[in-house]
Amino acid sequence: MNLVLAILYAPEGQKPLSIARIRDRGMLSAAAERAIAETESHASSLLSDDPVLASLQFEEANRLRRVLRALLPTVRRPDAIVM
Repeated sequence: MNLVLAILYAPEGQKPLSIARIRDRGMLSAAAERAIAETESHASSLLSDDPVLASLQFEEANRLRRVLRALLPTVRRPDAIVM
């Protein structure tokens, strides 16, 4: 499987420009873990103001984890899903 992490420069109102491509599995796994953590953190920050939106965001984090684990088996399984 050919997975690539692309770093894009996206000027306001213009088409994004690819400036780097990373194929290192360790870096791909680290980026995947970070994306999941940021999605979970965002969901946690919504809990007190909007529990419904927080629930939807937690589901998005779960979906993201499932997709990334299918592509990168090194992505960790959650210890427990907080909601």
